[in-house]
Amino acid sequence: MSEITVHGGDIILKNRFEDAWMFLRKKGDISLETSRGSTFRAKASITNSGSHKGEKTIRFMKGNTEYARSYPCCWGYYYNCYRTRHGMYCKALDDAIQIEK
Repeated sequence: MSEITVHGGDIILKNRFEDAWMFLRKKGDISLETSRGSTFRAKASITNSGSHKGEKTIRFMKGNTEYARSYPCCWGYYYNCYRTRHGMYCKALDDAIQIEK
């Protein structure tokens, strides 16, 4: 499956995936809110199974449940590799990084 058919919906982010991942590694899990008021936590992690095993990932959590995750190839798209919507979480994280700078 090509990246074009997997990922979809470009979103404009100011920070690269690596910057966002390092931001979370340094700060730890952070609580954020989407533009529509949905609260979640973002955390940096390493994938331990599947086709992305060993890769850096950013996990988006509500309580103990993972709602979405982003890999480097998914950053900047509304949908991740598994066609899960994650763009609103990426945008909220990207905005939080800009505030910290």
